[in-house]
Amino acid sequence: MYARLTTFRVKSDKFDDMRRWREENQTRIYGQPGLREWVGLMDEHGEFTVVAFFDDEQAARDSMPYVRSLWGEIAPMIEGEPTARFVEVMGGDGIATRGVVAA
Repeated sequence: MYARLTTFRVKSDKFDDMRRWREENQTRIYGQPGLREWVGLMDEHGEFTVVAFFDDEQAARDSMPYVRSLWGEIAPMIEGEPTARFVEVMGGDGIATRGVVAA
């Protein structure tokens, strides 16, 4: 299993807009090719981290054109450009991923 770590900062006056956008676009977010599961984390300062789980590295990288189109939609709500890193998932007992359990 492989993960894409994405980070960006949400503008302080756009927290509610970001939450609403996420709720309204959940199905589209899961439309990323090869995406199994994702977790979005936001601190009180608007620093947002997304951990998106994929079957393998190729799927994680192949999803980038799709996710860039989603980033384009949230651009008015964030500061700067999101950054993405790709990492191997080394463990995670109990992480259910769309019907698959990571080992």
